[in-house]
Amino acid sequence: MVQTTVKRDLYQTYESKIENARIRFEQNSGFEEILTGEVDPRVLELYLIYFNALGVAMTDVVEDWISRAGDRCLQLGYTELGQLLKTHAQQEAGHHLMMIDDTHALVSSWNNRRTPQQDAQWFLSQPRGESTQLYRQLHEDVIASETPFAQVAIEYEIEMLSVRYGSQLIQRCQQVLGNSIIQGLSFMEEHVSVDVGHTQLNAKLLKNFLGKHPEHVDVMVEVGAKALDAYAGFLNHCLRCAQQHVLSLD
Repeated sequence: MVQTTVKRDLYQTYESKIENARIRFEQNSGFEEILTGEVDPRVLELYLIYFNALGVAMTDVVEDWISRAGDRCLQLGYTELGQLLKTHAQQEAGHHLMMIDDTHALVSSWNNRRTPQQDAQWFLSQPRGESTQLYRQLHEDVIASETPFAQVAIEYEIEMLSVRYGSQLIQRCQQVLGNSIIQGLSFMEEHVSVDVGHTQLNAKLLKNFLGKHPEHVDVMVEVGAKALDAYAGFLNHCLRCAQQHVLSLD
C-alpha cells in the first residue's frame, strides 16, 4: 500500500509540474485558432496538407528512437523499462507512410474542388522547419544521455495530444470541409484510436518508473515540456505555412 501511494504521489507530482507546459502548448500550437476561431476553409485544408507532409520528418524515425532508447535503458540497467520500450517501438513502425498517403489524398481532394492545382510532391519536398529540427534533436539528446528513460515522458506527452485534441480536430475538419475529408485523415484517425491505449501504457510506465526512481521526476518533466514546446512549434509552423499559402493564391 505504501509503495502504491508513493507511485501515485510521484505521478501526481509529475502531472502538477508538467501542467504549465501543457498550458503553454495550448497557447502556442495554434489549436485554439483552428478549433474555436473563424477559419478559412482553404487555410484548414492546407493546414492538413502541411501537417502530413511536414509531419513525415516528425514520425519517420519514431520506431528507431524508441528502440534505441530501450537499448540504452538496458545498457544502464533499467531492464524492465528497456524491454517494454523495445516492444512498444514495433507498434510505431511505418506510421510516416500514412502521412505520405494522406498528403497525396488531401492534395487530390483539393485539386478535385479548388484551383489552382497543387502538387503533393512539392509539399513533401519542403525543408524541415526549426521546430522539427528541435524535436528530432531532443530525441537524439535523450537517447545519448544518462537518462534515456525520459523517452517515456516524450511518448506520454505527444501521444496524449491525440487523445486530448484528435477527435476535436477531426470533427472540426468535417464541420468546415465536409465528411469526405476523412479520407485524407487516416494518420489522425489511427492515432485517435490507438493512442488511448498507448497513453495508458505510458502512464503506467511513468508511474512504475518514478515509484522506483523518484529522483528522476524533474528530468521527466523537463524532457516532456521540451517535447511539448517543440511540437507546438511544429503545429504553429504548419498553420502559418497554410495561411501564407492562401495569401499567395489570392
